[in-house]
This record gives sequence, C-alpha cells and structure tokens, in this order.
Amino acid sequence: MINRRAVVAGSIASLAMPAVVRAQSAQPVRLVVPYGPGGSTDTAGRVLAERMASDLGRTIVVENRPGGGTMVGMLNVAKSKPDGNSLLVMTTTAALLPAFDVPLQVEPQKDLAAVSQLADIPCVLAVNANNPAKTFAEFIDWVKAQPGPVHYSTSSSGGLPHLWGELIATRTGGKLQHIPYKAAAEALRDAVAGHVPAFVDVTTPVDGQINAGTMRGLICGAPQRVANVSSVPTARELGVPELEAAVYFGVATTAGTPADVIAAWNTAINAALKDETVRTRLTGLGFVPTGGTADAYTQRLAAETVRWRKVIKAAKIPPPV
Repeated sequence: MINRRAVVAGSIASLAMPAVVRAQSAQPVRLVVPYGPGGSTDTAGRVLAERMASDLGRTIVVENRPGGGTMVGMLNVAKSKPDGNSLLVMTTTAALLPAFDVPLQVEPQKDLAAVSQLADIPCVLAVNANNPAKTFAEFIDWVKAQPGPVHYSTSSSGGLPHLWGELIATRTGGKLQHIPYKAAAEALRDAVAGHVPAFVDVTTPVDGQINAGTMRGLICGAPQRVANVSSVPTARELGVPELEAAVYFGVATTAGTPADVIAAWNTAINAALKDETVRTRLTGLGFVPTGGTADAYTQRLAAETVRWRKVIKAAKIPPPV
C-alpha cells in the first residue's frame, strides 16, 4: 500500500538532473493533490510520486489540499518558492476556470508553470438500457423527436461534462437540458433508475454500469477506444472528432521556476509514465497515460480555455460556485 503521508526514495536516480536539483536532493519535494485522500486523483498522484521517488533518490511528500474547486491547491503551489520543490497535480479546471472570465485568486496559466501532462479520463455519454436509441445517431434523432428538451445529468454545474453536453447539443442540434447533481454517484443513480434519460461524465463512474448492461454507452471523447469502456465508439469513429473531450491531468509547479528544473521534472514524469507497472495502475483507475513536453501541456491548456469559452458564452453558463 502507498503511504498516505510520504513516499520515500529507494535508490539514487539514474536520470540526469541539473546541478540545482542535485544540490537540493536532501530537501523533500511536495506533490500537492487538490482533492482529499482516497480518490482516483489522489491515488494517481501517489503512484507517480512513488515511481519518481525511487528513480530520483528523493523524498516526495504527497499533500492533500482540497477545496475551492481545486483553487486551494493551485493557490498553495502558486505562492510557493519557485525552486521546483513544490509540484501540483493540476486538473482541467486550470483551463476551464479562466474560460468563465471572472476574477480568480490565482491565474493558473500565469501563476503556475506547466511541467508535463500526466493522464486523461475521457468523457462518455450513456443512456439507460431501456432507451430506444442503440447508437449515438439514433439518440440524437430520438432527442429531436421529443416535444421538449431531453435531460442529461452530471456531477456539477460548469464542469467539463456539463460543457461537453452543451457542445454535443450545439453540434448536433439536439435539445439537451442539463441537470446538475451534487455528486457523480447521485447523477448516475437517477440515470440507471430511468429518472433522467442520459448521463454525461468521465468513463470511471459509469464503466461498471455500461459493462453490466444497465447503461448503454453511445459516444466516448477519446481518440482511441478506452479499455474500461471498450464497447463505446469514439467521437472520431462516429465522424465527429470535434466532440473529443477528456478531463485531463498534468503536473505544474510555481511560475518562475528555472527552466532546467522544469525540464528535469518533465524527464522524471515521462520516465515514470513509461513504466509498465505505473501504466497498469493508472489504467486500472480509468486513466489514459499521456505525458509529453511542458510546451505541449502549456499549449493544450491555452487552447482548451479558448475552446470552452465559446461554449460557455453560447450557452450562457454561469461560473461554478
């Protein structure tokens, strides 16, 4: 079991590290997770920390800083010393919150420096097994044939599943109306019971129901099929690649951190993501490991802010509370 307080290094790194990082090797590194302990994001962060600690010969302490829709964790790292010893498991909110164009305590893409992408959890739209629609196209036709809007449930208002549902409605011309719940489990429960026709979220809350046949997955926002919902066709397969969408995770650090330190952490993260044990553990949690350069992560965040700002403005979605 991964220690919930700290992950201690097991061996001296074989990875090349700049002098500034080698000189700080005795200083613990903080990996801040902006959620409470025990969830999939927390577990993924601990898997990463364990592998990097072993590779780098350093102590990595995982700190849970939940609250404020991940704002508490982002603010904590943004205000830290820019020496690369404070890392953050950053989520899609770093792109979504700026898209609402409201004042923020921290500007994620300015006050934080992207280090590397970590993993995606693709979005999926599913309907109750009793729904007459067997495919995404049939579902849209069914929606258009209804006298009023068709409801879809998600875990919150203003989150990526909500925005993705609005994008689907705009792209297809289907009349979809969002019903926010306090948690994904509640939103899924009412969809399974047939109280809400459709459920939109990432793959992990609904994969068990899809595989059990109580829910029918119609479209997945991943570029390729995802192992835990392998029966669900992708947006690309269905000819609507513009509907690709995922909740994605990466690692960031404090803005102003030296470029060579960021490069060293990027190397360590990508090395960890190539480890088959790490990949297997992340895949088992529903993640699709990604990795890549710091620049690629920076560009993705900026592009996603532009993309979802258009959806927010078109649908007049208020900022999340």
